[in-house]
Amino acid sequence: MNRNVMLKATSALVAGLAIMPAIASAQSVTETQGAAIGGGLEEIIVTAQRRSESSQKAAIAITAVSGADIARAAITDTMGLVRVAPSLQISTIGGSATQFYLRGVGNFTTNSNSDAAVSVAIDGITIARSSAVQGLFYDLDRVEVLKGPQGTLYGRNATGGQINVVTHAPEKGVLGGYLTGEYGNYNAHKLEGAVNIPMGQDGALRVSGLLSKHDGYLSDGSDDEDMRALRVQMAAQLTDTFHIRVGGDYAFVGGVGPGVVVRGMNADDRIGSRDPRANPYITSGFSFRAGAFLGPIDTMKPYQRNNYAGAYVQADVDTSLGTLTVLPGYRRADVNFLTCTTQCFISNLKDDQFSFETRLVSKNSGPVSYLVGLFYLNERAHERANYNQQFNSFYSDFSNNIDSYAAFSRLTFNVSDAFRLTAAGRYTIDRKSAVIDAINTRVVCSSILAGGAPCIGTPPISPVQLNAPANLFTVGGALIPFQPYGPSGAGLVAARATNTPVRTFKKFTYRLGFEYDLAPQSLLYGSYETGFKSGGFFNSIDNPVYRPETISAWTLGSKNRFFDNKVQANLELFWWDYKDQQISQFATNSAGGVEFVTLNIGKTRVRGAELELQAKLTPTTTARGTVQYLDTERLNFVYRTPAAVGPPNSGCAVTAPSGGFFTVNCTGQRAINAPEWTVNAGIEQVFNVSANARLIFNADGRYTSWAWVGNEQLPQQRQNGYFNGDFQLKLEFDQPKVFIAGYVNNVGNKTVVGYSALQPVAPSVTFNLLRAPRTYGVRAGIRF
Repeated sequence: MNRNVMLKATSALVAGLAIMPAIASAQSVTETQGAAIGGGLEEIIVTAQRRSESSQKAAIAITAVSGADIARAAITDTMGLVRVAPSLQISTIGGSATQFYLRGVGNFTTNSNSDAAVSVAIDGITIARSSAVQGLFYDLDRVEVLKGPQGTLYGRNATGGQINVVTHAPEKGVLGGYLTGEYGNYNAHKLEGAVNIPMGQDGALRVSGLLSKHDGYLSDGSDDEDMRALRVQMAAQLTDTFHIRVGGDYAFVGGVGPGVVVRGMNADDRIGSRDPRANPYITSGFSFRAGAFLGPIDTMKPYQRNNYAGAYVQADVDTSLGTLTVLPGYRRADVNFLTCTTQCFISNLKDDQFSFETRLVSKNSGPVSYLVGLFYLNERAHERANYNQQFNSFYSDFSNNIDSYAAFSRLTFNVSDAFRLTAAGRYTIDRKSAVIDAINTRVVCSSILAGGAPCIGTPPISPVQLNAPANLFTVGGALIPFQPYGPSGAGLVAARATNTPVRTFKKFTYRLGFEYDLAPQSLLYGSYETGFKSGGFFNSIDNPVYRPETISAWTLGSKNRFFDNKVQANLELFWWDYKDQQISQFATNSAGGVEFVTLNIGKTRVRGAELELQAKLTPTTTARGTVQYLDTERLNFVYRTPAAVGPPNSGCAVTAPSGGFFTVNCTGQRAINAPEWTVNAGIEQVFNVSANARLIFNADGRYTSWAWVGNEQLPQQRQNGYFNGDFQLKLEFDQPKVFIAGYVNNVGNKTVVGYSALQPVAPSVTFNLLRAPRTYGVRAGIRF
């Protein structure tokens, strides 16, 4: 479809939605609210703007997913959110490193000083490391996905968006709880439950937990799950004006961890890269600089033993000026894994973060409402890691310290009962320092580089270990820059550097917006907002510093309920300009070795529309659907690679070497993880079996058009359009409150590539991470 036509059509639809309330204007506010109680669409209450309000009344771009929908979709980690939030693309390529992309805005955060473009928070506590967001998805009230730059409402900056994980709060004065169990294929078994214990009429203790396990989705045992988690919370209304909530959680994530398949094999067979059947495809990879073929990796034994913990206190005091909230929090991640995907990567990370946020939120009455807040975050991390690519091995000892300070405020001016203007601002100071001890070793075949014979039979650098091997050093501890290695003509070249970068990043960002009540159940809103994510460091023997990235975002939207609250139609138009985007990819350093670096890539434009529809077709039938159109383009993405290591593997335009460098120009390309069309649709049908029982059928489907799933944007890194479907049939009773359900996810067993990457030193070999195959099973539960 022509893009101009699409934008004109969606603009016309906004105008149409603005007119439609007049058709239903005969409804009074009371009548509409009564219809909702009597069988209209359910409301999801959100706190995204630091006030409790219906998601339909929030004048921001937000997708709210209820805890019931999360449970029905069997989501136990962030990867599952892509099935319920069409704007999100999430994947991982090794260990606990997760990449979040929202409408093409995101990054791959693999080291302990790379901030996420899409931030994640649990109960208001920002999780600084995307490697520490596992073990959260149980006993939830909802998940809020905010789209676009954030900063004037939340403690941490984010250029792409915010994911708020909101747990089920203790219910004061109530004794109750639930227990659910599940069993499915791949020997999947899951147990989740919670108990709510009253502490008088004004307090409660809530304890919840999760055990979730399944065998690997790939033949080598990878892509498995082994998770256990516990959460304890206490809440109390101590006085009429003082409320406190205290919580703590712990999660262990074990098992083999993520795995990949090798391009060239039938991906539908899900043969993992450590399966001996994959060896011929891996060992066909030839490293030109080493003059040798890759070796198999079937003897490697990946693992993950990751521990996550956190605690927080939230105190709310009602004053004459509004509600004062004080929210200190602490989180720790102890990450220990070995993974063999595009490379073998072993890491030991210990990360401690302390955050403190305080904010004052006024009451909604009066001509002006306000929010003012202060935020502080300190993070200290130490990581030892080895990135082993067989003929290139990079060892790093990385320590960092981050202090982030921010002041933020949002003012809303009630021009009239129906029209409001918003102005918000934030000033951020991020101070970062690091000590990076980096050692890079690589195998070089001098004869093939001179135009002679290869060095066939050269062994890979092994083993994979956290510390650089002793044979790289003299007795006195000095690094040996060159030593013979393997057959005649091959040598081991080593380089070392210790960098101690220190940087301070400062930025003022702001938001201007309006909101207009077209009718009691219809809202028109718009905003212009800027975002900022500070620069940082990466593991390198060269200059390891990258610059901040910024984004400016235009949003125009309309949220509507019609026909006695039985039809919902929400539309959002957006245009984002993204500058100095931070991306991470393999690159060659000054010594000729391969590192995983972070670069700034110029400008990217993101624009499109999202339409969300829901309808209560009958008292027992609900239909829903979301359509997102996304048009992204790299407006300025040019970088250089050393000519000495050969032509770069890229789907972008490559210019002949000049001055010892190739120039790669990706200008005009679509952003990665940014499909043009994403369509979610679903229907729920309730059959009343008796006065005490009902049968509920749910069918959900998701279509995603083609997208790039690899940074090099090569033809083999293009995921074609696909459709996935999920079904559930549940029988539930009122007395006792029990249910039993059967489910099937990915009904068609569609094989989908979530991320694709080249073997760094032998790029003829491509590894693909796959999304989950068809899963099915039965779940049952009781609520008491």
